Amino acid sequence: MNDKTLVLTIALNGYQWMYKTEINSHKKYAKDNGYVYQAVKRPYITRLGVECCWLKLTLIKKALLSGYSTVLFLDADTFVKPNCPNLSKVFKVNKYIYMAKGYSGRFNSGVLLVRNNLKTINWLDKVINARDKNVDKDNDVGWGENGHVIEYSKDVPFICELSNKWNNTFDHGLNDYIRHSNCGPMRTRYMTNLFHKIVFYFSARMINFTRIIQQLFKIPPNTNLLFTETTKILSIYPKITNS
Repeated sequence: MNDKTLVLTIALNGYQWMYKTEINSHKKYAKDNGYVYQAVKRPYITRLGVECCWLKLTLIKKALLSGYSTVLFLDADTFVKPNCPNLSKVFKVNKYIYMAKGYSGRFNSGVLLVRNNLKTINWLDKVINARDKNVDKDNDVGWGENGHVIEYSKDVPFICELSNKWNNTFDHGLNDYIRHSNCGPMRTRYMTNLFHKIVFYFSARMINFTRIIQQLFKIPPNTNLLFTETTKILSIYPKITNS
């Protein structure tokens, strides 16, 4: 296996335009450290709606299986500062998955650093395969994959907690490396909040419309949509699979 690192972000459903500055900071960080970089910006609108965040897990898995030694996933709304260190600074023996905790005191998967190991692959499979299952109330975040990540990260010995500097979601005064606006205290701009409300509104309407059409024409639900969208993205961005 070659020693290659992939920096990956997903920016769909308008995020590719709303977070251009943040995405450019990802690209610069990768270039400065000699990493491969890929921002997934197509399809411009995905049928997964806001649940497209699950794609981070399937794409990370595909990247690792293709031979990348390390994958750093960054949410589109994370800004990487020039002082962000090389990833090698955080690696520890027998630790293969690295995350920081967010403002809720639970792991936030907006910055997800993984190393290529069978334990990593098995953990990804466990979380992905549980996507249709409910998580405990204490772990639930309302939507997306983060609640499942929280639930399946508890008491896992090969998961390492990163300093908040690597994913700062709440401390405005912190001399951080990566600042993450997400849905918490860092997201203060009116237009950004309005944008997210619009995205969630139309995503919910799209999902409801799809369900109505399925019921009307007795079309079975597409339980493989996540994997269908993953395959489509890989055909557009072969760099994710080390090609």
